[in-house]
Amino acid sequence: MKIKYYIDLVRRMDWLLFSAMVALAVASVLFIYSASYHGPGQPIKNLYEMQTIWFAVGLLVYLAVSLVDYRLICQWATIWYVVAIGLLVLVLATGRTIDGARRWLFGIQPAETAKLATLLTVSYYLFHHTLQTRRELKTVWVTVAMLGIPFVLIMLEPDLGSALVLIPMCFALMFVAGVRVKHLVLAAILGIVLAGVGLPIMWKLKEKRTGHPSYQKNRLTVFFHPDDPLTLTGAGWNLNQSKIAVGSGGMTGKGYLQGTQNLLGYLPRHVTPDDFLFSVIAEEEGFAGSLVVIGLYAALLFSGLRIAANARDRLGMLLATGVVVMLFFHVFINVGMTIGLMPVTGLPLPLLSYGGSFVLASMTALGLLQNVWIHRRIY
Repeated sequence: MKIKYYIDLVRRMDWLLFSAMVALAVASVLFIYSASYHGPGQPIKNLYEMQTIWFAVGLLVYLAVSLVDYRLICQWATIWYVVAIGLLVLVLATGRTIDGARRWLFGIQPAETAKLATLLTVSYYLFHHTLQTRRELKTVWVTVAMLGIPFVLIMLEPDLGSALVLIPMCFALMFVAGVRVKHLVLAAILGIVLAGVGLPIMWKLKEKRTGHPSYQKNRLTVFFHPDDPLTLTGAGWNLNQSKIAVGSGGMTGKGYLQGTQNLLGYLPRHVTPDDFLFSVIAEEEGFAGSLVVIGLYAALLFSGLRIAANARDRLGMLLATGVVVMLFFHVFINVGMTIGLMPVTGLPLPLLSYGGSFVLASMTALGLLQNVWIHRRIY
């Protein structure tokens, strides 16, 4: 009976969501190979092989998360949250430093775990309060505190992009839960004030400690002052070469493995497979290929919104909403930064960019979406 039960659950899957996920995974392996290709006879990094392995592991995680009722998963939300905070503290104390950032612990990025743990915890907290309680100002401050702890710890790594993801996700959860808009506006204004005061202080302290300007400050300088010398060299080099790659792709692109910006190394090879993979796609497959990728993400997001609208309860709706907002923020920021519409933050593209931690986190999030859809009816 158990086997029959699980087979029935698999049949109830949202196949549009699953198909878009698989298509993006295949594209990821193909274009990570392309990003690692530097001409005939040149050695190729095994990143695409590692990405394939991560997707295989991620598929198992996706299926496991899909089939276990999300209400049972959320009952452990507090434990997930405490573990995630513990990992963030541990990475700051003992983590491996790469390119001036301490983000890795035993080969994983705890920030990715923290996003999911915060989503589960905030959703469960808002679900277990009446509408009257949710409309009180206290609810906003408790939620802000929940996102504030991982936000500060992730900022200390530093990882501005991952920290920023928490803000729209949690505010969207509060809005959907019925929190008063005026309370959300008040919290947003307070957050802007704190950021305006806190970021310059943090940058100043880092400059004193290292003797070098903060790379986050340089990236914002490049974005808001395109004529600054940093735009052509230094902090602005990646952005400038990315815009050239996207623009040179034209309508149909230069062809697979034929992107000159990548082949000649103008797109920095150490970041192309993750932060700037969309630039490789745009150069090789052009505007048409870029539209296909955007279309696949649109299918994911559409499925997520449909799942949220058809959830069996408010908890399912909150979980689905949080996942959709998180994915949208990643896609919007990453694509925007490759064409110069957003500052460079290092946020990867879900399912496309290279990285084991992010692949597993993305497929876990999509597994939660599938879970809400599968369990939309009472058995």
